[in-house]
This record gives sequence, C-alpha cells and structure tokens, in this order.
Amino acid sequence: MRFFLHHTDQLELTDMTFHPHMTSQIEGISLRDDLRFRRWNAAITDLWHVECEQEAGGTYVSHAPRLVAFLDCVGDARVQVKAAGDELRQDQHGQGCLSYIPAGMEVSSEILGKCRLRHLDIHLDVDAIETCLGTTVDRTALETPRIGFCDPRINALVRLIADDLENGMSGPQIYGDGLVTALTAALLEPRKPETLPRKRGKLAPHHLRKSVAYIEQNCGRTIRLDELAQLTGLSQSYFCSAFRASTGMPPQQWQMKARVERAMDLLSQSSTSLANVAASVGFADQAHLTRVFRRIVGTTPGAWRKETAA
Repeated sequence: MRFFLHHTDQLELTDMTFHPHMTSQIEGISLRDDLRFRRWNAAITDLWHVECEQEAGGTYVSHAPRLVAFLDCVGDARVQVKAAGDELRQDQHGQGCLSYIPAGMEVSSEILGKCRLRHLDIHLDVDAIETCLGTTVDRTALETPRIGFCDPRINALVRLIADDLENGMSGPQIYGDGLVTALTAALLEPRKPETLPRKRGKLAPHHLRKSVAYIEQNCGRTIRLDELAQLTGLSQSYFCSAFRASTGMPPQQWQMKARVERAMDLLSQSSTSLANVAASVGFADQAHLTRVFRRIVGTTPGAWRKETAA
C-alpha cells in the first residue's frame, strides 16, 4: 500500500517563520518509534526510526534544502537514493551515507531487503544560515545535489546532533546551534575547482522561453524542479545548471523575482495590506515577503510603496 506523509503534520510545528513543508509518498516503511525533532536557529532536525519491508521505498520533496544522513541499518538490506530522472549508476552503490538535496528537488529511495533504519534529516533555513554565518551562501553549492557522499567532518557533526535528539535530554540551544552552523559551513563551502562538475551549456532559446513563461505564470504556488525539467526533457540537475547558465540565477531565485515583481504591481495599484499581498503572490506570510523583497529590491515593501506613491 502506498500513502502520503506530510512532514509538517508529523512535526506539528506552529507559529514558526521557517517551515520545511516536506511531502513524502512511501510504501513498505513504517515508524518504529516516535519522531524526535528540534528547532534550531538555522535548521529543523528530525530523527526517524523506521521498519522497512522487502523492496520498500518512496519519493520525497521539500521546499527547503536538506541533508539526509543514514545512521544505522540493522538487517541484510541495501539502501539506494537517487534524484528523480537520474539513472542509478553501479558505482553509486554504497558510496556514502550522506545526501544533500536542494530545495524543490524530488528524490527517491529504494530499500532492497528487510531492515530497520535510523536516519537524520536536517532542513536548512537559508536566510537564517546567512545571518549566522554573516555572509551569503554560495548559490552553486546550494543548488547542487550531492547524493551518497562521504565526509568525515559532516558525519561526526551529524552524529552529535542525532545523539542530542536520541537521548531525549536536549542540550543547551547554543550547543546545537553551533553544531548546525559548523555542519552548514562544511556542507556549503565552495567546492575546489578540481572537484567541480564539468561545466554544462545553456538552455536552448525555446526551452528558456518556455521555462521562464511557466515560472512566471505559476509563481504564486510552489513549482517543483521536476516540473521544469520535464518541460525540456532534461534531468533536474542538468536543467538547474543550464537555467543558471542562461539567466545567471537558479530557477527558485527566478521564481522569487517573479513573485516580487507581481507584488510590486499589487503594491502600486491598490491599498491592499502587505499580509494580503504576501498571500496572493505565494509567500508564506508578510515577514517572508519582506525578507525576499528587501533582498531583491533593496528596501521593504512598505517603504517601496511610500516612495512610489510620493
């Protein structure tokens, strides 16, 4: 039987600006223990204990970038993770226990054999991360998936975070925040030139026009990366790279720009409240609109409205 899990329903998070909004469609996977989670300044971490039947699996997509770490696997099984549209190569099997998945990218898992799994998901709040680090996060690193990789530094930090959740005796907030900040800095640090993937070309002009039109027509809702990739017949990772090469920004940033432009039209044409403007163009709330608007325009929506009305 296949069914959906909404990450936000599991966490029961309320009155929080950052929300991962993760949805999963799984089969043959069931919880063995209560989900354990904690909110940090720049991330939400949740620890899962699951029972997997023979040939279990699922698909997962989140509005926030995240790191998934497989901590333990009890049983004779092999876990495979891949991005939607990408073929799993033989040399990927067992390559590593860590996977970084950009926002909006759908990934799938396949568990071959019965087992019990323990894994940690770390959902990253990019705005808060940039505040903590005091710098802008490298967008290439942010938009580049890394499926099944190994990194001793990150793995050590992941296990310290997992131990804090596992024990049920939460350490000081500053302790966890420090771990998350260190992990994020290691995860999103610029890659060395020799490890960068081969530079890919730009989108064909008709593919670019089609993609941009689709984003701008649907910018008020969440657009999944696989939707855009399907428009061009490319894999998600290739499309994202080619779109960035063509426009100078990743698809998600283009969507934010389109939302801000739509918000500017509303702000200049009516006296609608900022909260209603935010809701009508697809932002989570007024605070979300204000953060993105300031980053793109250089001022707040309220200040911009006053300046244009003067």
